Amino acid sequence: MTVRTFAFALLLLGFVFVIVGVLKAHPALFVGIVLIVLSGILLWTRNRRPGE
Repeated sequence: MTVRTFAFALLLLGFVFVIVGVLKAHPALFVGIVLIVLSGILLWTRNRRPGE
């Protein structure tokens, strides 16, 4: 599994948690938002090398 695949899996899981959080459980909304942010950071930094 590459970093890109892992980030997209986290992104999808984040959207699922956001939907569940809006419909039923409010803590799931927070977890979904955190997963979406984390996947965005992973996608943004995946090809960077130290010092760039």
